[in-house]
Amino acid sequence: MKRIGFVIFLVIGLGACSRKLHIEREPNIAIEKYRNYTWNKLEATKASHPLYSSEELNETIIRKVDKILAQKGFRRNIATPDFFVDFHIYVEEQKFQNLVCGAGFYRGERYLPDLSQRTYCESPEIVNYDNGTLIIDIVDAQTGQLVWRGAAEEIIDNPAYAATVFEKKVKRILRKFPSSKGETKAKKQDVEKVISVN
Repeated sequence: MKRIGFVIFLVIGLGACSRKLHIEREPNIAIEKYRNYTWNKLEATKASHPLYSSEELNETIIRKVDKILAQKGFRRNIATPDFFVDFHIYVEEQKFQNLVCGAGFYRGERYLPDLSQRTYCESPEIVNYDNGTLIIDIVDAQTGQLVWRGAAEEIIDNPAYAATVFEKKVKRILRKFPSSKGETKAKKQDVEKVISVN
């Protein structure tokens, strides 16, 4: 029972960590004045599992970004872009060691308390998971300067669901991106950190 409770606590704790959202913006650039964009040359994803670097995943993210930017009033225009869009995916394999300790032992079906006040620990259980980070960059087409960056992390328990997970991260990140009319859609529960990009 202790083990089940601890694993549930671990999952809840990891889920809380996965809600991290980080936004950086160059304060001297009026992104709201931009109108057109195009995609920059995408960097290949470095990950152990092939599903994290698949064309399907890249196309899913590109379609979602295009859709949200269109809703915000930006147009995709290869000939005369005001800014470039780029994204990066980083996936790290993480391991957590779950060590269960107690002050008694089971013999057969019966629990026998250890009256000597000694503790014993079972063999550690290793919990594996992937920590995925999606970064979306906005670069000024004239100067090549990074003017906006959004990043969000997520725990991925199955690489087969990577496209769905990162599609939701795109929506969450770009919710903070200003529209061409100067409006920003945001929710109070999102934690935003705005700093100057050097």
